[in-house]
Amino acid sequence: MAIRHEEITKVWHAHASALTLLARTRCNTAEDCVQEAYVKLAKLEELPREPIAWLSQVVRHEAISHWRSEHRRQQREVIAVQNQQQWFASADSDRCDPIDHLALQQALENLDVDDREILVAHIWTGLTFRQIAELTELPLTQVHRRYTAAMQRLKLEIDASNHSAAAPT
Repeated sequence: MAIRHEEITKVWHAHASALTLLARTRCNTAEDCVQEAYVKLAKLEELPREPIAWLSQVVRHEAISHWRSEHRRQQREVIAVQNQQQWFASADSDRCDPIDHLALQQALENLDVDDREILVAHIWTGLTFRQIAELTELPLTQVHRRYTAAMQRLKLEIDASNHSAAAPT
């Protein structure tokens, strides 16, 4: 017999806030960690003898897992940036200044979510514009235009970031 809904609700109200704080010590997705812990709790046959101790352990493991996943993602982005430093090189230049990966990440986050998806799909995933058009259900010409415009916005934002970082204070 599964745990009754009322019991889970009671445990949720008693401990969710504290568990969220616990998860925040390790990751930026605390609410997700707590939710996943309660989903695991709901799948149990009976309530653990000490629900807060059991949930704390599950939340901690979830937070560590989320942090590791985020850390791996950031490492992949750094490597991708290092491997693709020529994205913003102008046609008349034979070298490109290194791009600050944090500035690139911020510039990507500032893009419209659909434009960011197109850029990531093409640059990091290696999908063709035709494949991206199928994926996003957008016309091929629109995918190409959005990609080009998004690249221009990224270049402008990163250039602005590089200039402000180089400016004397």
